[in-house]
Amino acid sequence: IEFHQQSLEIKREIGDRHGEAQSLNNLGNVYRSLGQYQQAIKFQQQSLAIAWEIGDRQGEARSLGNLGIAYKSLGQYQQAIEFQQQSLGIKREIGDRQGEAQSLNDLGNAYDSLGQYQQAVEFHQQSLDIEREIGDRRGEANSYFNQGLSFIKLEQMDEASESFKAAREIYESLGLSTDVEDCDEELQNLSSA
Repeated sequence: IEFHQQSLEIKREIGDRHGEAQSLNNLGNVYRSLGQYQQAIKFQQQSLAIAWEIGDRQGEARSLGNLGIAYKSLGQYQQAIEFQQQSLGIKREIGDRQGEAQSLNDLGNAYDSLGQYQQAVEFHQQSLDIEREIGDRRGEANSYFNQGLSFIKLEQMDEASESFKAAREIYESLGLSTDVEDCDEELQNLSSA
């Protein structure tokens, strides 16, 4: 936090508005990772205001997406969805395919939290399609994993198993052992259900 605060002060001193917005965004992400969601939202809102002011569409999309994640963490799913949809719209507008896939995955997670599992599966599938197209293997694995969680809630165990196996295979090829273990745990739970 101290490092990001220093960075923010320097950016403000030299009048680097873009850098200031990025530093605020980084501070928001740090506070979110610490579970301090209100503080995270405060920094993300400041970052969003500057990005909007200077016409940084990528920065706007990033801040909107991060606001969506923070509101989801607070259990405010409808608000999370609204921010993610705004972020998705900008990412599509500027042609940010990887960002688009991330927003779709985040929307899937928000709908899953709302109990709208079929809609969650559909968003994860859209994310998967883009990740395959652009070669984002890690994103693809994450989408498979999240889709598997939604399939479980839909009681579609075969589809869940296939999703976890696909995620596991990719995680293993990338050397992501913790993620492989998460897949193994889900597959074990499915086989004992």
